[in-house]
Amino acid sequence: MVSVGSALLPPAGLVDVESTVSSEADVLVSPQLLNEAAPVTQTDSPPAALAPSGSMRTLRRCVIAGCTGTGLLALCAAAAALTGSWEEDFEQASARSLQDAAASSSSAALDGDVDGGAGGGNAAAASAVAAVASSASYAASSSSSSSHLPPSPDAEAEHTRRLAVNVQNVGINCMRAVPGDQCHTAIEWTRTIGIKTHPEWYPNWLKEDSSFEDFQAALHADPYALCPHPCVTTGFDSFFANITLQPSVGFASSGRVVSQGLWCSAPEPAVGWSLEGCTADAARVDVKVLTYNLFWWNLFRLRGGNGGSAGHLIASANPLDSKFDVMGFQECEGITQLMEDGGLVDEYGALVGPHAMCIAFRKTAWDLIDDGAQDVAEDRHDQWYGTRAVMWSRLRNKATGRFLFFINHHGPLPVQTGGRCGGEAVAYNVLKVIANQARPGDGVILVGDFNSGPASLTLQSFAGRLDTAYTGVAFGGVDNVLTGCATRLAARNLGSGGSDHDALEVLLRL
Repeated sequence: MVSVGSALLPPAGLVDVESTVSSEADVLVSPQLLNEAAPVTQTDSPPAALAPSGSMRTLRRCVIAGCTGTGLLALCAAAAALTGSWEEDFEQASARSLQDAAASSSSAALDGDVDGGAGGGNAAAASAVAAVASSASYAASSSSSSSHLPPSPDAEAEHTRRLAVNVQNVGINCMRAVPGDQCHTAIEWTRTIGIKTHPEWYPNWLKEDSSFEDFQAALHADPYALCPHPCVTTGFDSFFANITLQPSVGFASSGRVVSQGLWCSAPEPAVGWSLEGCTADAARVDVKVLTYNLFWWNLFRLRGGNGGSAGHLIASANPLDSKFDVMGFQECEGITQLMEDGGLVDEYGALVGPHAMCIAFRKTAWDLIDDGAQDVAEDRHDQWYGTRAVMWSRLRNKATGRFLFFINHHGPLPVQTGGRCGGEAVAYNVLKVIANQARPGDGVILVGDFNSGPASLTLQSFAGRLDTAYTGVAFGGVDNVLTGCATRLAARNLGSGGSDHDALEVLLRL
């Protein structure tokens, strides 16, 4: 998915070997770094001469924070052509190397011929490749190591500095779909055929004469389209104008800060601050949710999906008269395969987040208003796979108008420790994301594999701010559903479906 904070990457020696190729997170370098190097101008298509076949997906990730200008896009394109793979090479390239290359050659790139001539654009792009390639090569070689060693003091300081930016820069990355990519093809089909023959498949605000960008916004939650957020919309903004401009809940701090000195330091909530409060005049709505760690590397990669066992488990608990409204998946590297196995394709939209997380929602019952993701924690050095995030979606119930703020989380390792940041910091960072993104009156549901159970400091730090609705049994109760202002009507453990975690089903009344 594209609505992810602009994360700066860890040092190349700290390579996350499990949170890998399926992530749709658009992370490269911070908006500040690129925007300081060049003015931001919108571009509708990449420089063709620097866009080899198959690189469109990589190029889309290079356009960040309001659509970057063509000069720096050329740098990204050249680097993509060299490394050949965003996920395995380019993502591990040092953000600092790219920043230095952009700073030293941005004027030539912006003034040169980015359309393929012999001007300064190509020369500047070529000069940037060497710096990116060096760090990419190092990252690739580092990823072959099976050990997870703590960084050196200098690397640790740089790691902390870079990751701090990730917490401060949550935003929605945008780009207009370009001819030749999967999103553009899906938009053209939907505009010419889909909405004419099956208007019921699409949001109420999307019409046959809607703008190209509105079609792109409507297809953002289609896992087959892989559409990033568009930079400008008209119909969507008009339809939801009074919704998207509301102020957030807001976070009140006690003044105490936990895990000081780390990128993931977090303020403690003030006494009495909570997300448990209810809005008296809000419409009541029943919401059926699922949380499920899919054990992807084993269940799908090694065992080929085990005959679709995970999807079939979901289907068995999803009868016509009691459908899941929202589902949060962890270790989810291929949401379309799961949806096909579970018979969910026609009725559900899906969002693909960072660190192999996914959300599926029943699009026939809910409108997607907004979504995003942010890093909130990090694994400890002795079991280090990377940073850990929350992904969220804000949904509006079509029948009642009630809003749901749904958050999916996969917590840090080792289990029960809160990872490098500690349990308090993990909980407070999650709460702060909710406070900054949810709106007053939203029903709040937080699900996931927290990698921490009820006795952990992580779960204890949520107490008094969110209520625990249900806890699983795997690994000491690490799978949980927490709520704000909701009554639990029913809950059950559905079993593993071939995973090493159980799928948890909870019915809540907001």
